[in-house]
Amino acid sequence: MAHYRILEPLGESRLGKVFRARDTRLGRTIALTVPSDDIQNDSSKRAQLRADAERAMAVSHPNIAALYEAGDDAGRIYLAFEFVPGDALERTIAGHPLNARRAIDLTAQMADALAEAHAAEVAHGDLTARRVVVTPKGNAKILDFGFSRWTADDGAPGDQTTDLDALRTLMFQMLTGRAQSGRDVAPTTLNKSLPAEIDAIALKSYESAVTLAAELRALAAVLEVRAGAADRVRPANIRGRAPRSRRPAIAVAVVIILAAAAVAAWWWFR
Repeated sequence: MAHYRILEPLGESRLGKVFRARDTRLGRTIALTVPSDDIQNDSSKRAQLRADAERAMAVSHPNIAALYEAGDDAGRIYLAFEFVPGDALERTIAGHPLNARRAIDLTAQMADALAEAHAAEVAHGDLTARRVVVTPKGNAKILDFGFSRWTADDGAPGDQTTDLDALRTLMFQMLTGRAQSGRDVAPTTLNKSLPAEIDAIALKSYESAVTLAAELRALAAVLEVRAGAADRVRPANIRGRAPRSRRPAIAVAVVIILAAAAVAAWWWFR
């Protein structure tokens, strides 16, 4: 199809059939989606798909699988996406909680991606654990960004609020290994090993992905300081001596303030 050589089928989505293919011009592997005949043979659906593709191509972020091209070959539309190796987040979780710091990091990466897309007035609208890939390097990549009209079960495109709620749901799954049964369920009630501070983030309704990302990174910094303090204190405790002072607690407070301020300033002045 066009300048793409199909290598193998990858599966089929509501949008159409997906293939691993080779871009013979640029020499890179891509994920080629060929929309279904229902879309191909309907002029209004083709026009809507092209409009959605144009918006999706305007979004560029390391944690979003890029849409390189929306083309036409012999009258058939195709979509050339970035090929993302790795495992679906759904498979990565597989009913078991992830390490808390890893879960927080993955959530922060996705929050950054949402912030970038939302700034361009593009929402994912159908963010689930099946549409996030964890790469071999441990990074999150969100798939099918901007195509919820075609992928969602009810066909209703979601918005920015939908994205933020979905991200908190994914965070809950990563932290507990379970689906969230209610908005008022705290992760620590299901996973006692989690830091207590995570509950406030998990139970809060956010209006901005920027704020969520900042709070997650502030908590990640706290956990780093806490882990370092525990490593320094442990030998003294083994010898029977108590921790020397409240300095770790003070350091934690300073890190929270500086991390949140740094992230907020970066987004404000970028």
